[in-house]
Amino acid sequence: MSVNDPFARLPEAATFTVASTTITDGATWSLEQFSSAVPGGKDLSPQLSWSGAPQGTKSYAVTVYDPDAPTGSGFWHWAVADLPATCAELPEGAGDDTGSGLPDGAFQLPNDARLARFIGAAPPAGHGPHRYFVVVHALDVESLGVPADATPALLGFTMTSHILGRAVLMATAETPGPERIEVTRLIPAPAGAVFAVLTDPKGHVDIDASGMLMDAEGASVTRAGDRFVVHMDREALGDVPLGRYDVQVVITKLVPGEEIAWTVEGPVPPHARHVYGYRLEPAPDGTLVTSYYDWSDVDDDWRKRVHFPVISESALKGTLGILERTVRRNTAV
Repeated sequence: MSVNDPFARLPEAATFTVASTTITDGATWSLEQFSSAVPGGKDLSPQLSWSGAPQGTKSYAVTVYDPDAPTGSGFWHWAVADLPATCAELPEGAGDDTGSGLPDGAFQLPNDARLARFIGAAPPAGHGPHRYFVVVHALDVESLGVPADATPALLGFTMTSHILGRAVLMATAETPGPERIEVTRLIPAPAGAVFAVLTDPKGHVDIDASGMLMDAEGASVTRAGDRFVVHMDREALGDVPLGRYDVQVVITKLVPGEEIAWTVEGPVPPHARHVYGYRLEPAPDGTLVTSYYDWSDVDDDWRKRVHFPVISESALKGTLGILERTVRRNTAV
């Protein structure tokens, strides 16, 4: 999560109280406050009520801002201007297309999706948690005079010198990313020649691009449940100081000439349960080989200790290149 503080360079302001039946400060948005682009999301603006604004308050503005959006400028989800001083509450859904829940005189500015309404949370998959600052601004003027088509940034700039107080709630949202990597390469060799390398324990060492696999012991595998031993040295990754150790490679799927997958069992349980594998498909000029790495079933204890994925997409691509080279050498003998 970004540590950007959206208030860091703004003038200090008095604090007052804002509450909500749809937001718990610091907690995840309710599904209704997610974008309709997210399954179950409804783009409903949150219910808000406030009290204790500084003396001299003549109007309010309300904004919802995500400083963690990958834009370089954050993302404005909602901006409402010229709420009268007599207003102390907005119902849930007030920020619909017509602003049906807003009092007379108040209006919505176009958000960063260029829609004059509230738009819900939809952080990019795998980007981590985002923060959404819901702010009620107490102002010393009845109207800021900004045009209805102004940007929320212009609203913020205009009201900077008029802010008497600021009431803040913060919600969060996250869209989990895919927990699987796949890369594909055409290897100009028959599937049998490729599969011979993938079923040979020493073949796994030969094609490793991570630098962790030192050697292997065991017979070629022929079915799911077969095992072999690999001597590891995790120093190549530089993430966990495990040094040199042995693991058991356990075959989880084996369809001759078509697919092989395995997981790894280390010296100390619980085992991580990430899965590596290859799928092979015939192609006019050889075999289309897809290498995949899936960490969707990784044990929670491991997730706390290790950042997944432990290997990158580029490492999988490197392994496929080495696999082609190894197959070429083997078939040339």
